Amino acid sequence: MSEPDAGPIPVIVVAGYLGAGKTTWLNAHLRDGVTPGTLVLVNDFGTINVDAELIDYAGERLLKLSSGCLCCSLSDELGTQLSRIGRWPEPPAALIIETSGVARPRRIADMIRVARRFRLERIVTLVDLASLAQRLDDGRVASLVEEQIASADTLSLNRGDALDSDARDRLMARIQALNPVATVTGGASRPGARPQPTTAQPVTVRRTDERDPDWQRFAIDLPPSVTRRSLETLLTRHAEGLARAKGILRADGRHYVFQWSGGRAEWTPTAPRPSTGQLVGIGFVGEPFDALIAALKALD
Repeated sequence: MSEPDAGPIPVIVVAGYLGAGKTTWLNAHLRDGVTPGTLVLVNDFGTINVDAELIDYAGERLLKLSSGCLCCSLSDELGTQLSRIGRWPEPPAALIIETSGVARPRRIADMIRVARRFRLERIVTLVDLASLAQRLDDGRVASLVEEQIASADTLSLNRGDALDSDARDRLMARIQALNPVATVTGGASRPGARPQPTTAQPVTVRRTDERDPDWQRFAIDLPPSVTRRSLETLLTRHAEGLARAKGILRADGRHYVFQWSGGRAEWTPTAPRPSTGQLVGIGFVGEPFDALIAALKALD
């Protein structure tokens, strides 16, 4: 039983756009060791919480949210969960929240700051350098991606190995302009160079437009006959309306964790799981999205 005067529960918020590598970062963080009794809360955009299924952590210390941060649904569900957790007879020693890729971390941080039993420790934002320029130049999601970067205390950069020096320098300049004070780790440094950490301070988001895109979710059962090539070809053809897709799929006679983001497909062999065969995703309302759904439903 916790003592009545126990201190506030420290919270780490893990943010980043769709497919930026949040679950990979979280698994690495958990493997490195966390305070015993840490609770992990995972928010995903799909009816099946694929991210939660991929996290290597004890089941009783893993909670799932399924609202996907669409509209105001996350605020209601997260607020309810925080209230419940705070009243547990034995509250967690710490809390890690992995947000959906469409979440604005500042909104979540504000909820934590006013919660009685919790203390915001830091916001970690994952940044996919390979697709960052495309995201920042996309009027539908630029504001969201900018806020995710600007709100961070720590920026963890990845997938920058294929960039040449000029492209990497341009991206780092854009990141620096959005958030000049965050600690920076990961894949943007030249070989042999070390990121220069700074003391994290509150950051003011530069954009004032916080209107979210018109997101549309989907969950579709794929036929057993689907192949890796046919699915990749279909998603490439309809990429304009698609932001992210993932699932535990059977293709070409094997089981895979399938991930689609930034025009890239990743197939990681895995064991069969209860949710095998369902592709979940999120896209932008409009004709391209409608065409994508029609094409997926026509697969045989």
